[in-house]
Amino acid sequence: MNSITDLLDLEDGDLCITETQIQGQTKTITIETKPVAHYCPNCGYRMYSRGVKKRKVNHPILQDNYSLIIILKQRRWRCTNPECLYDISENFKFVNKRRRTSNATDMLIVDAYRNLMETSVSIAKKFHVSDSHAHEVFDRYVKLDRLPLTDAISIDEVCIDMDERCKYALVIQDFHTGDPIDLLRSRRNDVTEPYFTGIPIEERLSVKYLISDMYKPYIAYVEKYFPNAIPVVDSFHVIQWITRLIDNHIRQLIKKYRQRDRELQAKLSMERHEPVTLPVSDEVYILQKYRWLVLSNLSNIRYHQDLRMDPHFHRLMNTFDYEDALFRIDPNLQEFRDLKEKYVQFNSRNNGDPHSARLELYTLIKEYRSSRHDIFRDFASLLEKFEDPIINSFIMVEKMGNGKIYNSRLSNGPIESINRKIKDLKRMGRGFRNFEHFRNRFLYSTRSAPVLNGVTDYNPVDYFEEDDF
Repeated sequence: MNSITDLLDLEDGDLCITETQIQGQTKTITIETKPVAHYCPNCGYRMYSRGVKKRKVNHPILQDNYSLIIILKQRRWRCTNPECLYDISENFKFVNKRRRTSNATDMLIVDAYRNLMETSVSIAKKFHVSDSHAHEVFDRYVKLDRLPLTDAISIDEVCIDMDERCKYALVIQDFHTGDPIDLLRSRRNDVTEPYFTGIPIEERLSVKYLISDMYKPYIAYVEKYFPNAIPVVDSFHVIQWITRLIDNHIRQLIKKYRQRDRELQAKLSMERHEPVTLPVSDEVYILQKYRWLVLSNLSNIRYHQDLRMDPHFHRLMNTFDYEDALFRIDPNLQEFRDLKEKYVQFNSRNNGDPHSARLELYTLIKEYRSSRHDIFRDFASLLEKFEDPIINSFIMVEKMGNGKIYNSRLSNGPIESINRKIKDLKRMGRGFRNFEHFRNRFLYSTRSAPVLNGVTDYNPVDYFEEDDF
């Protein structure tokens, strides 16, 4: 078997190689079919050759480590019957008419779209086609359907801001595999209502766990669409809620000290009758640069005892010094961190034991409700409101990843990583206008084994086509 025709998936008898040229790392192959008698498909008269036209076809698959260019000698045939004069051009199975690249290029272009870091422009440059052609090839082949619902699904929104009706897209993910089930153009009720009700009730009844954040409409999906499911509030969003309130408190402190500094600067400028610029105050410096010592989980803080020169204080300091300075500014910050840490520790225990988690959560709610800080009294109300969905997050189910099956707590962690990929795709593409293309591109790039449903207008059975040159 000739290696060239083997690459093109043709038998040796179908064509012959008449010339081979090598220039640098480029190999040029001239191919033509063997001359045989042809007869008109309309009237049966014998056809005669009107000459040979050369077509240059790029074939992106390397052959013997050379880039390959194919020169096709394409004969043109006309019927000898003066009343018919049917005219056709010879066609080759591995390239469509009016195409400058072989059909293998299409599949390589489609495969290149699996990389989220690739854009239509970069793919087009790689395969020597226009970006509009690469875009059209992807849309022709890639039309992905929704995956079947499983017993544990995650939902979350992500801002794509494509147009007024497509600002927050809704992501639906299979918790077990991490594959995205679907991407909806909006989280609005006029989009989600017909979508979920259009799923067969038998499939919706199979859902046991609906994992989301504390957005009320998502939790309401359980009663509206998944009657056999229980709501699960992701633990990350609960911790994020209290962390955000503490961060807001720190921001207010920064605002207060900046206002103090501005007033002092204005006073000094007035006294000295010239503009006075003050350096950043100690309080603002510490609160801005080291507030992470309050916001981070204690298990994630790495204290360094070795002294390092601080550029603001101009003296040697370590992590403990910064922590002391932070707590001297506002002693409440230490109490905020300690109270927050109690919930973080609670969240790390009782995996797979919802009953014990409920008892411990009840004790926490009681302690937070008696706190002297409004932040934690509000947090107690939040925990009480979402008590059942929070407790449901301690349920363990099987999850698949890296070729292994293991037990994992129900959470929205996997879907948060998926959301990041959506943002990466939008950023790399510098915005999208066609949601269906965006949806297919996202699903094709993130599913472990996407099934292509697209069709092509190319029919490999046809050997001759009407001449359009």
